Amino acid sequence: MQENLYAIVGKDIFLLENEAETIIEKLNVEPFNIISYDLAEEELDDFIQEITTVSLLSDKKVIKVRNPWFFSENRDHDLVPLKNYFKNPKEDTVLIFLLTEEINQSLEISKEAKKYLRFEFVKELTQKELPVYVKEYFNKRSYKINDETIKELLSRVDNNYQLLKNELTKLELLKTETKSITLKDVELLVARNLEDNLFELSTAVIEKNKQKAIESYYDLLIRGVDAVTIISNLGNKIKETITTKHLLRKGLSQQSVADYFNVSNGRAYYMVINANNQDLKFLESSYKSLADLDYKIKSGQIDKNLGLELWLLGGYNAK
Repeated sequence: MQENLYAIVGKDIFLLENEAETIIEKLNVEPFNIISYDLAEEELDDFIQEITTVSLLSDKKVIKVRNPWFFSENRDHDLVPLKNYFKNPKEDTVLIFLLTEEINQSLEISKEAKKYLRFEFVKELTQKELPVYVKEYFNKRSYKINDETIKELLSRVDNNYQLLKNELTKLELLKTETKSITLKDVELLVARNLEDNLFELSTAVIEKNKQKAIESYYDLLIRGVDAVTIISNLGNKIKETITTKHLLRKGLSQQSVADYFNVSNGRAYYMVINANNQDLKFLESSYKSLADLDYKIKSGQIDKNLGLELWLLGGYNAK
């Protein structure tokens, strides 16, 4: 097994990159000597030329490789140079493969890899481990952040590793002067997770809170959510409330509502509250006007963003 050949295996690319960073930190390699290849987009020949060409520089370099397809599928490509490299890698180069699935052990190249590569398997972080990871991330960089702020940050990224990484980097860059991340920073700089935004928007519409509805809508636009997707979600939410109202009129309990929609009792609690607090005619009128808007957008009669904004500002007769 070679000391400078690695294969990091795990389901989430963020965690794989994080493990690769840990390896690179120990090697003390300069950033300009770290090269990345994504073989889903770049040619394998270019990568093989990179690792087999004699370097004129004496500095150690690291090559990270995403999507090394040759470990999972067989294509018409000469892999002999890669096999030979595994047997005799360059001393000044550390090669790190990032695999989001385990290798296909029936392939010849995979059999060779198992002989020479150091395999490391990365498990997903648990709910308990995520706050620890965030705290350690900032501690390593001499930043201050408290537990309440970490909790809010994680709730906004919905435990999405890649989104978390992006937000950590953003907060780090924007707070380089104070080196302190506050709750207010997170509230201002980190968008809420998509599910929360959609739920908040639909609730604001049902509660006839136009200002809150517009704020939630703008949050969703910032997140890149398409207006048609928002309309679909709103329609489902209003229809859900109408159905809940009919179920309650038939005498069904909160638990029965939870069973009907296959949701938790906690979510059913809020569904029942929304249904009890709203007039059926208002809900039905809103659902119909939203369906009309959807038709006008898809038939090219109105711009989707403008149409939805006008609807939120009064098109569903909110008061």
